[in-house]
Amino acid sequence: MTARILLLSAGLAGGQTFSIDHYAKVARVTDPHFAPDGRSIVLVVARPDYQDNKWNSELLRVDLSTHRTRELTHQRKSARHPRWSPTGDRLAFLADSAGQAQIFVLENDGGEANQITHAPTGVLSFSWKPDGSAFAYLSRDEAPKREKFDDSFEVEANDYLMQAGTQPVHLWTIASAGGDSKRLTSGRWSVSGMGVSWTPAGDRIAFVSQPSSGTRDSDKRSLEVISAGGGTPAPVSGIAARKCNQPSFSPDGKWLGVSCPVDGHVKNQTELLILPAAGGEFTRISAPLDRDFSRVFWTADSKALIGTAPDGTFSGVWTIPVSGTASRWKTDKVSVSGQGDLDIARDGRIAMIGTEPQRPAELYLLNSAQSGAERLTDLNAEVAGLKLGQMESLFWKSDDGLPLSGVLTFPPGFDPAKKYPLLLNIHGGPWGSSHETFSERSQLFAARGWIIFEPNYRGSNNEGNALYSAVYRDHGAGPGRDVMAGMAELKKRPYIDQSRIGVSGWSYGGYMTTWLIGHYQGWKAAMAGAAVIDLEDDYNLNDQRLFTRAFSDTLTMPKDHELMKEQSPITSVDKMKTPLLMISDTGDMRVPVTQSYKLFHALRERGQEVKMFLYPVPGHFPADPYRVRDIDRRWMEWFAERLK
Repeated sequence: MTARILLLSAGLAGGQTFSIDHYAKVARVTDPHFAPDGRSIVLVVARPDYQDNKWNSELLRVDLSTHRTRELTHQRKSARHPRWSPTGDRLAFLADSAGQAQIFVLENDGGEANQITHAPTGVLSFSWKPDGSAFAYLSRDEAPKREKFDDSFEVEANDYLMQAGTQPVHLWTIASAGGDSKRLTSGRWSVSGMGVSWTPAGDRIAFVSQPSSGTRDSDKRSLEVISAGGGTPAPVSGIAARKCNQPSFSPDGKWLGVSCPVDGHVKNQTELLILPAAGGEFTRISAPLDRDFSRVFWTADSKALIGTAPDGTFSGVWTIPVSGTASRWKTDKVSVSGQGDLDIARDGRIAMIGTEPQRPAELYLLNSAQSGAERLTDLNAEVAGLKLGQMESLFWKSDDGLPLSGVLTFPPGFDPAKKYPLLLNIHGGPWGSSHETFSERSQLFAARGWIIFEPNYRGSNNEGNALYSAVYRDHGAGPGRDVMAGMAELKKRPYIDQSRIGVSGWSYGGYMTTWLIGHYQGWKAAMAGAAVIDLEDDYNLNDQRLFTRAFSDTLTMPKDHELMKEQSPITSVDKMKTPLLMISDTGDMRVPVTQSYKLFHALRERGQEVKMFLYPVPGHFPADPYRVRDIDRRWMEWFAERLK
């Protein structure tokens, strides 16, 4: 395959396997919301535009009685974040205007949407006032005007790529019919994008704040409440030290639900808490489930929360009562997408974006806890109709007894009597997990005739807090042993060709790749994307205190120098003999590209086979569709040459 990618013409032959051309056919489906009358659901559908190299997104309305779909925002191409008014007569959403996201409102019976805000720096998110008369929204302050060459800036809690000082985000309100906006908060401190919630009476607004707009201050957040008319914000009592997110008042106004790290320690997974709306003693409502819940969804009767979390090799949905025992909804092999991409109707039904092992994301309806997931859309039917690889879950134990899991994707037409190359694709985080869900990359690689193994190791968020927090001060060695224990189980299977095994991953998966080739032999080839190579350098330069959970509350020098050196892959460079491909963005603020250069030069000096490709764009992973696809192409071609 050459570097140039030719897209298929319309109409794909049946029986084809998934190829690089099919990336153009996968629709991204997100953000479902019930109309208040419960008769329809609106959601966001985004498709890649390779000619202009962007994602075009529109709002789609699904009628629940007929399953018919109707596009609401034809040709707007940037519509997102749809939210119904409390009475259902209007639909608000974000869309770009003059290069900035603004709030638009569309009447329920259609027509042209009206632009409500004209925020100079755009709107980051918004929330309807419960009576439908206004919006609360977040917007970043404008940079102060300065003389022509006066461009120095004060460093706060930023990454090394910053070229100007950051401006704080603050809370505003505006009438839902438009007009002048009213600023509610101000100062050098900043409102975090971790959720904004009105009280049902519309008299107060809860939000999350942090000391500055610097991204490295995000772990110093606190929960505050301000009068809807303005004034001085007041901290929510009782949970000040717990670093909570996602505030949400119950519909009856009695409770405030939040998501917080267990015991307030950032090395732990998150759980759901409720406390009296006026502040007071909290209840760890999701603690008995021991799962990583990150968002708060109230039922209409205020008697329970709906929670979503990774659970083994799928992602589940639970009803968690204010008092009583939680129960898991039946979803079969459909996993909730993202961090709980769902909505709850007033009658208790759940709309969710879900994925299946052989189907990209679609809209599903859960009519009851036991009814299972009913698929409402067929937006990715063409891809689901291809000849795709089957998936299987694998379970094993760590050497210290932790529950571990992973997923296998087999080549289409898999024959257990044959031998196949094995390619590891290690997830990032480490606070993520791999599930039996559709993956373009896994299906692309499996179609080349490889078995794909995606291991979940200590630090993963799918088996409870003991596994999640076990990566604390054990960044490489423990996870490495976990992955190799899974490999030992796989090598017992006769169809694994042990002479053709590759290892790869992005971000923390890239870190683990370089760790593994420096500590274990037998790899045919490796690919490390956006890989952390030197923990000390990355801690000093990146945009977040990434290793807080893995090491200590605050890394200090020289106390932690030896630990960081020991757990840095660069320390084992002399043992790296595996052909290595490295890929990164030049503007990666999360794992600076200097990390990749450090290992690239060290391996070249030692005469080892290493190649590095960089994309001249910002971000930890490219955001545009062309480069997303191109990374997987390079990834595939590297192993296609070496797993023959």
